[in-house]
Amino acid sequence: MFGLLLFQIVALPPRLAFLLLAALIVGAAIPLAIGWARLLPEEKPPFEIENPRRRTAAPSESIYGSEPAPRKIDFVAMVLLFLLTVSFAVQFPGVPRDPALNSLPGHWPGAQDWFEVLLPCLLILVAVVAMVYGAMRRSFLKMPLLLGGSLVLLLWIVAAWLYRALTAV
Repeated sequence: MFGLLLFQIVALPPRLAFLLLAALIVGAAIPLAIGWARLLPEEKPPFEIENPRRRTAAPSESIYGSEPAPRKIDFVAMVLLFLLTVSFAVQFPGVPRDPALNSLPGHWPGAQDWFEVLLPCLLILVAVVAMVYGAMRRSFLKMPLLLGGSLVLLLWIVAAWLYRALTAV
């Protein structure tokens, strides 16, 4: 059954494979960009807007407080977002993947055999850990980690077959 699925993916028309790959890359980039944007400090809104739900004789109160609500900084989520972005960048088309993954073993003698398997597995594990962390912890990076991790994992699984379908013409 796995061979039949692989054959069907390789037998995709190149335009459909390109469309699926482009949608997957853009879909994985959006949650990562939102996550990086959430790391920026919040600004106070430019105009104070009165709360339309309050119709009391009390002085007008703003929907927004005088200052933005303080956020707890989650360093684990920030590190996972960085590693997830690296895992996405290695899968991005045009990035020299082999030199990026295989440059370290040249500096350590005898490491060539296990580095070829270990580094992609670690980058896939980062996506899985980011998904689990995003599902379990309550953080301001919950949804970017959950969605970004799942789409980067899907990109790691499916991208090689889609590249093969693009070049099978």
